[in-house]
Amino acid sequence: MSDIFKVIEIPKHRNLYFFLVFFLIEEMTNWGAYYLFDHFSPGFANIEEYHNQGIGFAFLALVIVAPIFETLLVQFLVLELLHKLKISASVSILIAAVIFGVLHYYNIWYILATVISGFVFAYYYMALRPQGKWNKILLLIALHAMANIVAFFSTYA
Repeated sequence: MSDIFKVIEIPKHRNLYFFLVFFLIEEMTNWGAYYLFDHFSPGFANIEEYHNQGIGFAFLALVIVAPIFETLLVQFLVLELLHKLKISASVSILIAAVIFGVLHYYNIWYILATVISGFVFAYYYMALRPQGKWNKILLLIALHAMANIVAFFSTYA
C-alpha cells in the first residue's frame, strides 16, 4: 500500500529542535480543536473522573501514567505491529491516531480532539523510528507528558 503522505526522518542531532516543533504543533492543534469543539459542546473536555479524585491523582494519571501507558500501547505496540504487517507509515499513523482517540472515550468531541493529538504523536514516533527503540519511546513519552502538563495546569490552575 502506498503512502498517503510522507513521513520525515528526524536526525539525532536535531532532536531538540523537532521536539519543540512537535510540541508547538501539538499545542496549536490541541487548543484549536478545543475551541472549535467547545463551540459545539460547551465543557466537552471536563472529565469528572479526574476532578473527583483530587489534584494529586489527576497529576499522576495525566502527566506520568497516561503518557507512558499510551505511548507503549498505541504508538509502540500498534505502530510496530502495523510495520511488521507491511502497512504503510501514513496509514499506520492514521490507524494509531484513531485508536488513540477511541481510548479517550469521554464523549464524541473529546475523541475527535484526541484523534488530532494521536496523529501528532504517531507521526512524531514514526519520524523518530530510524533512531532506534529507546529514542522514539522516551522522546514521545516526554512530548506527551509536556502536552498533558499544559492541559493539567490549564484545568487546575
